[in-house]
Amino acid sequence: MMLVEIILGKKTGDKALATAIDFVRAIKKTPIVVNDTRGFYVNRCVLRYMSEAYKMLIEGVPVAMIENAAKAAGMPVGPLALTDETAIDLAQKIMKQTIRDIGEKAVDPKQMALINTMVDTHGRFGRKNGKGFYDYPAKPAKKKLWPGLKDLYPHLKPE
Repeated sequence: MMLVEIILGKKTGDKALATAIDFVRAIKKTPIVVNDTRGFYVNRCVLRYMSEAYKMLIEGVPVAMIENAAKAAGMPVGPLALTDETAIDLAQKIMKQTIRDIGEKAVDPKQMALINTMVDTHGRFGRKNGKGFYDYPAKPAKKKLWPGLKDLYPHLKPE
């Protein structure tokens, strides 16, 4: 990733900040300075990207369309593949912690149900266990979207 977040703590001095910025530029990355808060900038953007995919899936948008639209928009990987890479059970932990930290209204219950179903009912943790939104067969075979998603969230019919 070209972007590097530099976290500005309460006691971070100007010299430390300048050194961090210089280092990030020296490794040919783009520094951004952010405050030390829950959910840094990149995390917030990535979580919103994934959240929108979950909403579309729940609403019946075909899974392949969700992934292909993201790539067509210039994203390097689809949001469901990204969820698999970062781990679906991690998404579950983040959602549960968000509810504990800032309340139930902070997490869409339908999205929580989707993630809970994937992890708790189907044991689909993502790439790390070979099953997530995609199935990951042994190499050299390529990953394929999990057909069971159609049963969980039937696709809308074109009008």
